[in-house]
Amino acid sequence: MEQEQNKKVRGLVLGGGGARGCYEVGAWQAFRECNIHFDCVSGTSIGAIVGAIYVQGNLHDAIEFVYTLKPSHIITNMPDLPENFDEIVANKETLFAFFKSYIKEGSDISPLKERIEHMFDYDAFMASKINYACMTYNITKMRGEAFFKKEMTRQDAIDIIIASASCYPAFPIAKIKDDLYIDGGFENNIPISLCQEMGANEFVVIDVHGPGRVKKIDANLQVKLIQPLLPLGNFLDFMPQQAKRSLHLGYLETMKYYSQFCGYLFTFTKESWPKIFMIEQYLKLKNQNHASIFVKGINEKAYQKVLGYKPSQLDSKYNTNDYFYGRLIECLAFIANLDPVMLYDYSQFLQELDHRLEALPHLEVPDSIKSIHDFMHNRKKEEIVNLFHLLLQNNNGKLPLTYEPLKNVFDVQYILALIWYELHIYLNEIS
Repeated sequence: MEQEQNKKVRGLVLGGGGARGCYEVGAWQAFRECNIHFDCVSGTSIGAIVGAIYVQGNLHDAIEFVYTLKPSHIITNMPDLPENFDEIVANKETLFAFFKSYIKEGSDISPLKERIEHMFDYDAFMASKINYACMTYNITKMRGEAFFKKEMTRQDAIDIIIASASCYPAFPIAKIKDDLYIDGGFENNIPISLCQEMGANEFVVIDVHGPGRVKKIDANLQVKLIQPLLPLGNFLDFMPQQAKRSLHLGYLETMKYYSQFCGYLFTFTKESWPKIFMIEQYLKLKNQNHASIFVKGINEKAYQKVLGYKPSQLDSKYNTNDYFYGRLIECLAFIANLDPVMLYDYSQFLQELDHRLEALPHLEVPDSIKSIHDFMHNRKKEEIVNLFHLLLQNNNGKLPLTYEPLKNVFDVQYILALIWYELHIYLNEIS
C-alpha cells in the first residue's frame, strides 16, 4: 500500500494561448528527445488540442499541423495578417470583406475542425494508457466544466476538444447536447487540478501566457514550470513563419529547462559549456578591478535596457552564477541582431558576434562636453555602446577623463562596451 502511495504519477498541463500553442508542440519534441513521458495530460484551449494528440503519441501530425499552418486553416477566408501599414493598404479590400462577413455572420472555424479530425484518432486516443482531461466553460450553467477521457464518446470527443478552444468572440460558441460552451480559459487557463483528479503527484506546466483566467498553483505541489523566455507574438497570429518560430522556440527552451542545452535567451549545445565556462573565468579575471560596476542585478537591468522587458527565470544547471558574463554577451548578440531562435556552437557564435559588432558603423567622437551631452541623449542604446567601445579601443581599455562620469549614467551601455572590448581581444589572442 505504501509503495502504491509513493508511486510517481506525472501530469502534463498545457495552457491555452491560441497560436502560441505551437510552442507546446516544440516542447513535446524536447520531451521525446529527453525520453520524458507523462501518465496524464490536461489542457485548455489550444492546450486541449495539443494534449489530445499527445495522448495518441502522434507528434508527426502535430508538427505537420504547425508547419502547414496559416490563418485560412483556422477560420474560413481569414486573410494573412498584414505585417505593416503598406500591406494593410494593399490588402484593404480583402480585409474589409473578411471583417464585414465576421461582424455579420461570425467566424466559421470548420477548417480548424477538419484539421483536428485529420489528426484525431478516437480509437488510438481511447487505447492509450495516458489519461486526459480538458477544461471548458459552460455558459448555459455559467460555470467551468471539465471533460475527462472516460466521459468522451466517439460522437462528441472532437466537439468537446473544440469547445475547450472556442475563444469567444473570435470563435463561435460551441454546443454539446443541450448546453453551450466557450473557451476553458474563462475558468482556468492552467488546469493543474484536472491532472490532480487523474492521480498526478508530479507536474510539468507549460504556460504560454494566453488570455484567460489563471488560478494560483498550490506552492506545496511538485511543479516544473515551463514558460517562454522570448516573446511568442499575438495569440491570433497564425502566420506560418510565426508558427514555426514558436515551435522551434518551444523545443530549444524546453531543452534548456532540462539542462540539455546551455544559454539563457540564446541557445548553445551542451558541448559548448567548457568554452562558456572558460570565457566566464577569463572575463571574471579581467574585471576583478571593476567590481563596483558589475553589481548584482546588472544582467536583469541589461536585458530590460536592451529588450525592454525582464525575461522569465530559467531553472537550469547551466544558468547559474557561472553564467554571469554570458548573459551580458547575449545582450550584445541582440544588439548585433543575431537570431536567438537557433542552436549555436559557442565558438562559432562568438566569432559571428565579433564579426557583426565590428561591422557596426563607426561614429565620430564628439570633441566637446556640450556635443558629448547632445550625442549621448539623442542616440539609440546600440550607438552609445558603439561609442563607448570606440573610446575604449582608442585609449587602451580606459575612458578619457571627460567621459568617466557618463559610465555611471549609461552603466549598461558602458558595461556592454567593455565586455565587447575584452571579448574582441580574447578572440584575437586565440585565433
